[in-house]
Order: sequence, then C-alpha cells, then structure tokens
Amino acid sequence: MLFSTIFEVNLKHFSATMKIILFFFSFLFPLMAFTQQDSVIIQTPQDTLSTTEKLNSRELKQLHRQQRRDSIRAHKKVWMSILGGPSYNPEASLGIGGAMLMTFRMNKYDTISQRSFIPVGFNISINGTFIAAGAGTLFFNENRFRIYIKYGYRTEPSNFYGIGYKQIKEAEKLKDLFGKDSVTFHKTNLQFYPRFVWEIRPNLYAGTLLDINYSYSKDMPYWMMHNPGVAKYGNKYHNIGIGGLFQYDTRDDVATPFHGTFLSAMGTIYGKYLGGDFNYEMIELEYRQFKQVFKRRSTLAWTAKTQIGMDNIPYTELPNFGNPFDLRGYLWGKYRDKSMAYGIVEYRHMFMSQEAYARGAFWSKWGAVAWVGTGTLGKTPADWNKWKLNYGVGLRIQLQPRKNFRLDIGKEPGQKWGIYMNMTEAF
Repeated sequence: MLFSTIFEVNLKHFSATMKIILFFFSFLFPLMAFTQQDSVIIQTPQDTLSTTEKLNSRELKQLHRQQRRDSIRAHKKVWMSILGGPSYNPEASLGIGGAMLMTFRMNKYDTISQRSFIPVGFNISINGTFIAAGAGTLFFNENRFRIYIKYGYRTEPSNFYGIGYKQIKEAEKLKDLFGKDSVTFHKTNLQFYPRFVWEIRPNLYAGTLLDINYSYSKDMPYWMMHNPGVAKYGNKYHNIGIGGLFQYDTRDDVATPFHGTFLSAMGTIYGKYLGGDFNYEMIELEYRQFKQVFKRRSTLAWTAKTQIGMDNIPYTELPNFGNPFDLRGYLWGKYRDKSMAYGIVEYRHMFMSQEAYARGAFWSKWGAVAWVGTGTLGKTPADWNKWKLNYGVGLRIQLQPRKNFRLDIGKEPGQKWGIYMNMTEAF
C-alpha cells in the first residue's frame, strides 16, 4: 500500500517528527504588541480610524480628492498597475524587470469578498533570461471559496551546488577554483499550480490541489551531468501531482495582512499513474503570524515553514530555500535536499500616519521592511543540525490599497547581496 509505505513508523522518523513539532512550537509564543489611543473618529472608504490631527484647507482638499478617487476605484471592474525599470542580479545579469498587478471582483454584487488579484513579475536580460511568473488569489461567494494560483515560465541560468551540505561545500571550492560556470546550468521551467479551498467552518478551509510542471536542463558542467542525483533523472521531464490541504486563516487581508494567523498543511503525491515521469510525495507545513505594533501602519510578521519529500524526487523539484518568497539573498538553487525548514521575522513599516494615507499624501504610499531569518536542510528532519543565517531590507510602494510593489535586498553572510522585485509581500 502506498500510504503504509510513506508513513512507516520507526525510531528515526519519530525523532524527525519531534523535531518538526518543536520547530513549529518555537514560533508560537506570542509577541507583545503596542497600541495607541486616539480621540476623534473619521470615516473613510477603507477603514474607520481615529485621529487628533487637525487638517488645514490644503489637506482637506487633498482628503476630498482622495475620497473621490477611492470611490471611483472601489467600483472599477478591473484595476491594473505596472511598475518596472533596469534590473541586475548575478544569475540574470543586466536587464529590464518589473511587475504588473491586476485586481478585480469575480462578482460585482459581492462586496464581502476581497478583490481578486493576479500579479505577474517579469525579467528580460542580456544573457538570455526570460521570466514571466506570479502567484495570485481569486475570491468567490463572500470569501467562502478561494483559488490560489501559482504559475510561471522561466528560462534562465540556474545554480547547482549538489544535494545536501556536503556536496554544497565541495561545490563552493570548485567555484573558487574555476568560477561560477562550474556551478551553473541553463534551466527552462513551466509550472501551473492551482489550489482550490472551501470554507467548511468559520476561518477553517479544506481543499484540493493540482501541480503540473515541466523542466529542461542544458549546458550542465561535467560534474553535474555525472552527479547521481542528476543522472538518475536526465535533463528533461514533467511531473503531475494531486493532493489535499487544510488551512486556518484569520488574516484581515491575503496579500498584505496587518493582523491574523495563517496555518497550512498540505500533502501531494506525484506519479507515473497520473501521467508524470516519476513517483514521489511531498508534505508541507506552514505557520504565519501578523501583529500591528507601535502604530496602525506598522506590522510585525513572522513565519515558519517546512517541506519534506520522499521517494524519487527530481533534482529541480527538491525542497529548497533562497527564492524571492522566503530567505531572500541566498543563491536560488544552491541549498536543496529532501527536506528543509526555515523561519523569518520581518518588520514592515509604511511611512506617515493613517490620516495622511486617507487623504492621499504622496509619501504615505511608501514604506520599508527589514527581516532576519534562518534555514536548514537535510535528507530527513533528523539531519537538521546546521542552520544558515539570512537578513535583508526592502522598499515598498503601494500601487493599490493593500497591494505593494516590493524591492528587496537580502544577504547570505560572506556572499553578495541578492536583489528581488515582485508584487505583494513575500509571505
């Protein structure tokens, strides 16, 4: 039986399970939040806020103008925002990058559901990189049904330092001797990954998922072609997976939460019997928490996540960290193995007061973030004995209410900074 094979109980797996439990519970201790008292209530289209601020004639005109804009935009069927410019990172080299955000309502009479959003990040560079990818959410039936969609086409230089810490260390020495070409290859990847969830109780969701992905690798260095973890799977394959998930979600907004909790558990099986090339399984657990601190427009966010894979996982699909949505600053693809875990604490601050934002002040649409994180990997959770440090800062520009463009600069100690441009927050 498939599931009896997957969940065979032995001492080693019991130890691994305990490490997962301890890892997640270490992030469940509540943090203190500071709030401030206000005096006069003002109604705005998006919020109810309090203020002691007195507006002069110029600020009143600004407020009325912004309220008219908000009223018009709130009834827009489709609202599109685009932002871009020159870009550079070690993998993609010099190019043009940016992002587009489209928001809309699935039903114009449904005023309870959040606005659905579909972002697309893009990058075109002089070394042949072309990327068009994103992750959005569609809301239906007064938030009772959601579709999370992750999609993308990428053809770009990619990193391969082997599988696991031992091979990574050896590859770093190889790079020092022969340069970055000794640890890079060209990868083309196509993915369509929808998840369908229904609210079965207040804030409790259950659903199904489908993952279809295709990978093609070329220009691999000699040692990579003969690496057992690569040679076993070849350079071209596709995978099809189905699975189930449970979520507990009290976030006030999916794209940019100010407060709330998010818990998720997912299990996915991939197989030849589904039309793919390989049989393997993936388990993913995630915890996110958001609290407003100091003022209404300041948020402390923290997250913990783990992925555990089993059986014949192709090297491009192994659990990893170092992408634009977790430990930003690590080379994407450098750290991969059959299991991984990471945690991040991030402070998000939008400039000026809520009152200034309500009247449309220019700098109130700008903000900054700073984060620190750590991650680990191993063949099983029992091997999580070496944790990597990560930190960084970022710029935020609000293009639509609760929808930010982000520019993040992250770092792995001892390595160069990584630069990332995307729509919506990393988590």
